Amino acid sequence: MNKALLLLFMLLYGINSFSQSAKVEIERNKLVSDITIKIENSGKELVKDKMFTLQEMGFEANSPGGFSAAKVSQMTEVATAMKMFKKDKVINYDIIIKNSRYPKPFYGKIAFFNVFRKSEMDAVARYREISIDESYFTSATRGRVAITYEYATLTGAFGKTAKWPTWIIMMSDEPF
Repeated sequence: MNKALLLLFMLLYGINSFSQSAKVEIERNKLVSDITIKIENSGKELVKDKMFTLQEMGFEANSPGGFSAAKVSQMTEVATAMKMFKKDKVINYDIIIKNSRYPKPFYGKIAFFNVFRKSEMDAVARYREISIDESYFTSATRGRVAITYEYATLTGAFGKTAKWPTWIIMMSDEPF
C-alpha cells in the first residue's frame, strides 16, 4: 500500500513539474509610464503606449526553466539581481531612462522573462506592461540602485505560490 502511494505521489509530482517547465513566450510588450527607455548600443527606444515585440527590438527573454523558484524569489532583491546581471546569469540589456521630471538620465539594466504554462492566464502573462512608479526614480538618486518588476503568480507543488518576474529593471542616476 505504501509503495502505491509513493508511486502516485511521484507521478503527480512529475506531472506538476512537467506542466511548470512548459514555457509560454510573451510576445507583446508595452511601456505605460510617461518616460522613454533607450536601449544602449542599438539606438532603439521604447516609448509610452507603443506596443513592441522582443524580436523587433533584438531582445531575448530568459526561460523560466533555467532558474529555481528560490533563486527567482531572491532575484527581485537588488544585491542578488546585481550579481546575476553582472555575471550574465540573466540575459539583460543596458538602458537609459529619461523622465521629464529629472534633468539627468537614469542608467539601468532590463531583463525579460517568459512564464510557465500554469501562469499563462495570469493578467500580466498576456503581455508585459512596463511601468516605473515615480517612487523608484526618487529611490534611485545619489548613486543608489532601485529595482522594479512585474510578475505573474506561479502555483507550484502543494499549493505554494511564488512571484515569477516577467521583466525586471534596475536603475540609478549613476552608471553601474
